[in-house]
Amino acid sequence: MALRRGDPRNSLRGPLNPRDDDRGIGEPVTRWLVTGTTGLLGSNAAISLAEANDVTGVSRTAPMGAPVPFVETDISSAAGRSGLVDRAEADVVLHAAAIASIEEAEQKPELAWRLNVEASADLAAQAAENGSRFVYISTDAVFDGENGPYDEGSEPSPTNEYGRTKLAGERAVLEANPEALVARVNFYGWSPSGTRSLAEFFHTRLALGETVRGFTDTVVSTLYVGHLVDAIAALVAAGASGVTHVVSSEATSKFDFGRRIAAGFGFDPQLVQPALSTDVLAVKRGSDISLSTGRASGMLGAPLAGQQAGIDRLVTEFTSGRPAAVRQFAPQKAV
Repeated sequence: MALRRGDPRNSLRGPLNPRDDDRGIGEPVTRWLVTGTTGLLGSNAAISLAEANDVTGVSRTAPMGAPVPFVETDISSAAGRSGLVDRAEADVVLHAAAIASIEEAEQKPELAWRLNVEASADLAAQAAENGSRFVYISTDAVFDGENGPYDEGSEPSPTNEYGRTKLAGERAVLEANPEALVARVNFYGWSPSGTRSLAEFFHTRLALGETVRGFTDTVVSTLYVGHLVDAIAALVAAGASGVTHVVSSEATSKFDFGRRIAAGFGFDPQLVQPALSTDVLAVKRGSDISLSTGRASGMLGAPLAGQQAGIDRLVTEFTSGRPAAVRQFAPQKAV
């Protein structure tokens, strides 16, 4: 396990140690450990949280030039994650690492179990032992999509290996650390690879003038990743724990979402054509896996962001260079 720093020539901000910058010597700073730093959520969280906190990232492969310190280790291995939370001196662990692809989880169920369940429970236990807050990123895929919207009291009913391992991870995390925050999410944004989110899928093809299919039979409460990170940080600050739905306050079909993407970027919305997921996808998804956000909004004192607010921020951060910023977190290619 190696602790490294990104190339300072690629830095997106000032000094890597917030105690040395203009926030002032001695000002309290929260130390965040973010796993899965080379992924969509992990990279965006590292960038946003580092504006006011110490952030250490964790990834199996070294990022190209991440502007935060990071640990290079394979947390699916017990040896690779041993003592990780203690060594990072983390106040908060944001556990975003996962086998998050539905198809990959189906193809590699043993790896999905090791990472989504075993590693999650171990890190949660480490956080509890060290007095650190722990945030486990779960998913709306713990539901079958037959009776959305779902609240936190709804009975989970996953239909695929991804949903099953994430649900088992929820339970293992809370058993190991009852004070953990389990955030069920669905999100989009700019990723290091440029291929990880629904928004990127639509944007890439629409920018080429291609016709693209949007599913009319799939309803989700997808939330822009920047709003998700903000909400998680606020929930941690509020002392939130237990299962909490952290998604958009508004549900949308993937077809309507695609049309909003087109309009937001000035593309022709008619390029997004209606389609049925059952005609395209090999692994079953739920039809309406929208989630109720009453618990989260009650703790935060305000509704979570709606769909148009998310698209507007996606466009704004695209214009300000967020895609290039997150690309610095892409894993280095083997030589």
